[in-house]
Amino acid sequence: MSRFEAVLCVLVIGLEVAAFSFWIALKGLSTRNEGSELAGLVFRGTMAALVIGVVTYRAQRRRPPKARTLLALAGAAVGVVLAWVTKNVGVSYFANWINWLQDASCLTLLGGLRGVGTELTWWLAMLGGSLATGGGKHIHVDVLLRFIRPRLRLPAVAIGWVAAALVCLAAVWGFFDHIAIESFGAPAAASPSAKVSISLQEGGRHAFLLRRQLALDLRTWLHVLGGQSYDGWLDGAEWNRWVSAGGWESYYPPEDVRRILMPDDALAQLHPPMVVMPSGGTDRGLIARDLHLIFPFGLLIIGLRFLLRAALAFGNVTPPPDEYGSGREASPG
Repeated sequence: MSRFEAVLCVLVIGLEVAAFSFWIALKGLSTRNEGSELAGLVFRGTMAALVIGVVTYRAQRRRPPKARTLLALAGAAVGVVLAWVTKNVGVSYFANWINWLQDASCLTLLGGLRGVGTELTWWLAMLGGSLATGGGKHIHVDVLLRFIRPRLRLPAVAIGWVAAALVCLAAVWGFFDHIAIESFGAPAAASPSAKVSISLQEGGRHAFLLRRQLALDLRTWLHVLGGQSYDGWLDGAEWNRWVSAGGWESYYPPEDVRRILMPDDALAQLHPPMVVMPSGGTDRGLIARDLHLIFPFGLLIIGLRFLLRAALAFGNVTPPPDEYGSGREASPG
């Protein structure tokens, strides 16, 4: 379990670094450099100097180190000059990319690229908490343990683990109850079973909208790649055909689905390639609401790990000695 979570941590960190790097790159390439606004130029110059300098250095392997260094510096200088000459080249192209990803793609359902980073940070926090608990490296106060007899330290630690597990398990329902009300629209006075049922139903609808948005994205990205405006290809007639063939009635009442269709007198007008919730409400950050379930799920895993450690302790399986004082003094028996 710990090994699997460690792999997940590495994966999440990698995804988070990639998401923020991609976001910074798009912002840098889509920023117009005029007057005192030169942030995009700084990014272009830095990247051009780095790429050309490294390529030049590696391409001159047969030359002496000093010559390679001088050539690499010359290449970096060329990169800076090229960045200045082409400071506004491709700005509109990359602005179209970032506008699509932020406003009309599956990333919009996650709150944009910045929202992706936020969600990954929360997942990393839960995974780290679970790993720390499993390895006995969680935060704990050992002042009391220093003043009680060595034979009583292990039972005291085990009782502390049980108390921590109870707190975690109580927080599981607290977080889920809040998410069910705020994210899935469950009535506050509804029974626990009703809140679970409503959350599952709304979660299914959210997953359906994500699938439909991904289908739109597969058609949109080719237009964006070719330089066409992301919202300049889908007209009302095509939108209506896409909705009618999408099986929306399996998740929403037919009258709600009809409300998102374009009227007959607007079939020639353009429609943004973004799913619309037939039930009303905003689409931005929709899937992020479902991902918030990482909090109750993570706390459940942490609580179970505390219970497991307590069970092992009561079964005379000694936990790591640094959790309850020196190993020799605290040995049970």
